[in-house]
Amino acid sequence: MIEIIKDRTFHIATRNTSYIFSILPTGHAEHIYYGKRLKNIQASILAIREKHLVAPVFSVYADRKSPNYSLNDTLLEFSTEGKGDFRIPFLSISYGEDGIRTGNFIYSGYDVYKGIKRFTTLTQPQAVATDSEADTLEVQFKDKDSGLMLMLLYTSFNDSDVITRRSIIVNQSKEAVTIRSIASSQIDIRADKVELTTFQGDWARERFIKTHEISDGTYMVESRSLESSSEANPAFIVRRDKDTYLFNLVYSGAHRASVSITSHSIAHIVWGINPDMFSWKLESDEIFESPEAVLIYSDKGIDGVRDISHRFVNSNIRRGNWRDRMKPLMFNTWEGFYFDIDENKLSAIVKNAKEMGMEGIVIDDGWFGARNDDTSSLGDWYCDTMKFPSGLSESASEIHRNGMLFGIWLEPEAVSEKSELAKKHPDWIIGKNVKENAEGRHQQLLDLANPDVQEWIIGTIERIVDLTHADYIKWDMNRRYSDIFSHKGNMRDYGSYFHKYITGLYTILRTLTLHFPNLYIEGCASGGARFDLGILSYCPSIWTSDCSDPVERLAITEGTSIAYPTSVMGVSVSCSPNAHTRREIDLDTRFESALFGVLSYSVNGTNIDRKTMDAYKKECEFYKCYRSLLQFGIFRVQESGNRRVWTISTPDSSLILVFYFQKEVRINTSAEKLYIDCANEDFDYRFYPRERQLAESTGSIVYNEEPESYIVSGSALKWAGISLSEQFSGNGYEDGMRVLGDFKSRLYILRRIE
Repeated sequence: MIEIIKDRTFHIATRNTSYIFSILPTGHAEHIYYGKRLKNIQASILAIREKHLVAPVFSVYADRKSPNYSLNDTLLEFSTEGKGDFRIPFLSISYGEDGIRTGNFIYSGYDVYKGIKRFTTLTQPQAVATDSEADTLEVQFKDKDSGLMLMLLYTSFNDSDVITRRSIIVNQSKEAVTIRSIASSQIDIRADKVELTTFQGDWARERFIKTHEISDGTYMVESRSLESSSEANPAFIVRRDKDTYLFNLVYSGAHRASVSITSHSIAHIVWGINPDMFSWKLESDEIFESPEAVLIYSDKGIDGVRDISHRFVNSNIRRGNWRDRMKPLMFNTWEGFYFDIDENKLSAIVKNAKEMGMEGIVIDDGWFGARNDDTSSLGDWYCDTMKFPSGLSESASEIHRNGMLFGIWLEPEAVSEKSELAKKHPDWIIGKNVKENAEGRHQQLLDLANPDVQEWIIGTIERIVDLTHADYIKWDMNRRYSDIFSHKGNMRDYGSYFHKYITGLYTILRTLTLHFPNLYIEGCASGGARFDLGILSYCPSIWTSDCSDPVERLAITEGTSIAYPTSVMGVSVSCSPNAHTRREIDLDTRFESALFGVLSYSVNGTNIDRKTMDAYKKECEFYKCYRSLLQFGIFRVQESGNRRVWTISTPDSSLILVFYFQKEVRINTSAEKLYIDCANEDFDYRFYPRERQLAESTGSIVYNEEPESYIVSGSALKWAGISLSEQFSGNGYEDGMRVLGDFKSRLYILRRIE
């Protein structure tokens, strides 16, 4: 809902939130409130807005006629350079022969639209909704001197309880101007301190939860290359007292969020394209549109913003024919075989995968060119007939004949120096002199800002899909961006290139998803290096991390799950010992830790003993039985430490799965309690464990299955807790004891008794 009060105050409302700003007498936009839904705004506005009776000492005022208004001490909708605002700018421009940077954008009007207002220039994804599901407010500001028009767009997604923001700059002057930085959103709130939570890491340890208390100065979290998510995800959380805000960005490129506490107790929060990696020359009559920012508020803490974000991603970010379908259970060849995949091995995999209950097979890296390691053939996307003498189409047909989806691995953005494509088109490679470029993983990157490259990638994938009738593409990208230079004429501007690359990627993905609406494209960038809302606008799921170690993956899952639902988190059961840690983990724990997401298997699929095959079959049956819950249920992290407890439940909590994980055995421990916070107090439940698949033994002793099975009320689960059977920890074994050991899990099922 959009409410306009006397043409000067704007109220953007969702089901449970209010966002309010007003136009000051100076013409600047003052932020008033963002939080829990307020009633009777018109009567309350005078009471809740700041009074501005006097400006602080040492302040500079923007308007000589209004000396009580100091922009530096005002909660603003956007900050610019100059006019007494010394904070990190939302918008920075330079124009004229002298390179003037002062911006003074004054309110000029507004429009209201039903539904969303779509991007009109470069291809950029945005949240979607019908006209009945969203309302958009556009507020216009005109710079007094430069001839620039700034439009702020706010869209209310009522049912999802989310507001989005973005910015549009229009050059109405007769001269070019340079945009030095432009953010997607700014929030100013009164606060002496805030708690900032970010999701940081690196390859194979993406999106670890980091929490910082900020009481002075500035904290920045950013990506400075073109992968959005390994070192710093675009999502972040700001908490102030009882208020929790989750902010995100529908963008896959270099981004930055800054949180400052000013000397006048303002938490000044700005996020969008990373200004260090951006500049844009805007000619007369040209338009620039920023990526879309996502704003989420809850008075129920982390779990509150988590639930809203999950609902929003599932309803308003994800789209296409796979949006509401169960994600398929896929077998991936990588960790079982790496580059050593061939036609004979694939035939054995097909037979075993079908018996396991797999719904598709992905032929990973190694099927093309002369690809026996990572030094060659990227860009030469033709079947290696030495490995597949019958051809790729026959392998695809074999998989299809067995009733499974055919999937194929591609890294379309990269090229090996040892490839025919690199020899033919050195001008398609990013970098001025390819031989002197910094190198990563023995490969270079194709210039996705070049329309010729976009056309070639689209054509190549269309050829492969048409040849094989492919159902599934794993889209990988394993190279960080460096040595930026494009040989395509006017594309040499470093500051604009990063953005043009990402919008080029979006153009490719958009074209392919329109051409092949049933094609499942799994996003992957060395695992989870591009895990963001931009990629999720085209891909039903994203490979969460290359790290398949179930122990290390726990922290990745916990961090990722705050901003992103389990329905988009690709995870796998992989080999033991693990390829990345060499840690040996039992099959049950590998399976149970991978349940909370889009499950796949990446194991040796040619030699499977009978006992293991039976275990795989039961696992796949279990996953399919609970798949809807595991992909679309309400996920909670109850405990995170040596003992981890996760739950996922239906909305009414009539069905709950509980993941219990123990990192290390603690010797001579006391009895344990297991509380289930999401239990419905009005229900009675049957509580029981998932059957263990392979007997646990130490030496000559084989331990019996624990009988942990009870009838228990929801109120008892929530407040009294289940007293778990004692754990064997060095003080003698008796039947019925729990025998976990190090790095072991249990999965408990709770069903409502009707």
